[in-house]
Amino acid sequence: MARKGENIYKRKDGRWEGRYIKGRHSNGKAQFGYVYDRTFRAVRQKLQEKKYQYRTPNLFSSNYQGTVAQWINEWLVGPVCRNVKMSTYASYRYKLTHYVCPYFESLPLKKLNADRVQAFIDDLNERGLSATTIRIVVQILKRTLKEALQQNLLSTDPTLKIVLPKETKKRVGALSEAKQVILEKVANNHPKGLPILLALHTGMRIGEISALKWADIDLEKKEIEVSRTLQRLPYIDSEQGSKIMEGTAKSSSAHRIIPLNDKILEILKQKKKKATSLYVVGEKGRFIEPRTITYQFKRILSILKLSNIHFHQLRHTFATRLLEKGADIATVSALLGHHSAKMTLDVYVDSLMSQRKKWVNQLI
Repeated sequence: MARKGENIYKRKDGRWEGRYIKGRHSNGKAQFGYVYDRTFRAVRQKLQEKKYQYRTPNLFSSNYQGTVAQWINEWLVGPVCRNVKMSTYASYRYKLTHYVCPYFESLPLKKLNADRVQAFIDDLNERGLSATTIRIVVQILKRTLKEALQQNLLSTDPTLKIVLPKETKKRVGALSEAKQVILEKVANNHPKGLPILLALHTGMRIGEISALKWADIDLEKKEIEVSRTLQRLPYIDSEQGSKIMEGTAKSSSAHRIIPLNDKILEILKQKKKKATSLYVVGEKGRFIEPRTITYQFKRILSILKLSNIHFHQLRHTFATRLLEKGADIATVSALLGHHSAKMTLDVYVDSLMSQRKKWVNQLI
């Protein structure tokens, strides 16, 4: 267990360990020192003293000769890999090594400034990356530079005066009721149609559906507990290849209870009688990964001669149907596992507008 931002960790032997940088090797790599004690408070006190001791004039900024890319690689193998989920770390690593490191491969960290960062942002923009992707990449870069600032490797924050491209919010379309009826009919009669029905009637994400086990469903209470997700992540120690990882829910808000309506409840009861796996969407003792679910979904769409529908739209269809029937935004937000009602409002503003018109017309 680690205390975020403190560089303090609970060891297996019960003691707390604090880590600090006391110098640099000739190649620019950090030279770490460690303090130990039985309590977190005692280690934090010792750590503060050590940091103060080594935070003397002329320390790291003058000694560190590494490039931006070298610093990022050092940061990636540091505390960050222990402080975030595996999926988050994989995202950090991919974006930093794919976009940031190649651009700043030869630039010394101490020469990084706002102009250089802005030129990097403009380059990403010219390469056709979306504003959202650019913002995410820069946000991760900021996190690496925050650590560099804390260690006195930089005198000023080179990201303070940068200008990011404006985001254009995309409205994700829901299926019409007519299309939903047709899709459900085909899915209900197709051996690979259960993921579609789950998404349409529970709003679960594809990774959550893939990770769902029969133990997560209480048929008596008519409830599903969403607590896990399955994702295909790149290998940490390799530039190629990937593996399936089962992890906890995306966030604390994503860990939720979803009530089951009678329609999906009856479908699940029938499916459980023939189950050959602990996983609801599984067979022969195994799960079905998200990539395979997507492939099977496209095959079902081809039967209907539809090609412009994404699996994630089924989740949006679930939310849209609820809003159309008068569900309040807080309820929909909780069912979707959004971290805030504002996020739900931003995504479903178009659906809500039809409801607003309906209620305003009631005043006539």
